[in-house]
Amino acid sequence: IRSASLLMNSSDDNFSGSWTTCMIGCNKTPPQDVAHLQFESKIAFKLVWVPSEFTSFVLVDDDGKLLKVGHPTGLLPDLMHRQYNYRLVEGSKYAVEASNLS
Repeated sequence: IRSASLLMNSSDDNFSGSWTTCMIGCNKTPPQDVAHLQFESKIAFKLVWVPSEFTSFVLVDDDGKLLKVGHPTGLLPDLMHRQYNYRLVEGSKYAVEASNLS
């Protein structure tokens, strides 16, 4: 996370990172989401729900490389939101690892 963060002064701990969650446009090559366009930065990770069941997810880095696979229990986000999450990355480097697990 540190390598993909913008360091800035903070009254809490001297330095803290900046991050954003907007994924719209990340399916383009090169990615055209807020992190890449507005902040000209890499992402530390992206959470992508695994299609067809949408009960597991992957965390991938800025190159789409798999960092972790998650199998959450308990209450999950609404299925519609998990499906939309995947649709935002579908066809991009960020979707490859999730697609491989489906």
